[in-house]
Amino acid sequence: MCPVLQADPVLSGLPLLAVEEALDCEGLMRAGLDPESAGAVADCARWTTTYPLQKVKKRHRVEAICPMMAPALAARSVYFSVKKGNDRELPLESLDAILREAATVFEEKIGGSDPRLRCLVLVLPGVRGSRLLEATDPSREIKNELLGRGILAGEFFPGCPFATTFNPRLFALRSPAPMYVLRSFIESDWRFICQIPAWQRTYRARFGEPPVRLRHLGGTLWRLRQKISWRVEALKKRFFHSLAEPTDPES
Repeated sequence: MCPVLQADPVLSGLPLLAVEEALDCEGLMRAGLDPESAGAVADCARWTTTYPLQKVKKRHRVEAICPMMAPALAARSVYFSVKKGNDRELPLESLDAILREAATVFEEKIGGSDPRLRCLVLVLPGVRGSRLLEATDPSREIKNELLGRGILAGEFFPGCPFATTFNPRLFALRSPAPMYVLRSFIESDWRFICQIPAWQRTYRARFGEPPVRLRHLGGTLWRLRQKISWRVEALKKRFFHSLAEPTDPES
């Protein structure tokens, strides 16, 4: 069935799509999206609903790359939208505005039985992927602003250089097209914000001290171990290139 792309005034006429609608590339084009945008949305929807579900070893346990995705999909709390970029170097202020608009949609339009599982994937075809990182750099305020609203924003794009916190060889943020993922900011997210003092303060204002099992993250010893891990991976890449390739979760 062809999705009805109803204009959302907050996202300047962009649709808010359920998973099954986002997966239907032909339906998206019939409903008015250009082929590049439709293809990017469908590719990102397939990736988002499959790749994070793959099981990997996380130190002493085996679980999904993103343990939150399966319950979020089951709760039908995952939605997609798209904003076509006409400029690969979209001004950072424009990306700020896009994120604020998406945050308002997230707050006002996405529900579910468990508010912790809400998720909005905003696909940005045509924008240089690393531009997304530049917009949410810690030196800028937009990411902390969203944290203050209870929203964690993540940056995904094909060449994303960041590995997972549990495996320096697993580059799990490499989506088929540039996209922001907005989801509910939850207590266990300390691992993602613990290196930035301003983000730490926002976290503590919302949740208090992080759970005991996470309090070492961001500390002096943890930072030293991270630096050693990164240095080892850099040496592997330099001298033993095959050892530094991203890990296949199914291998």
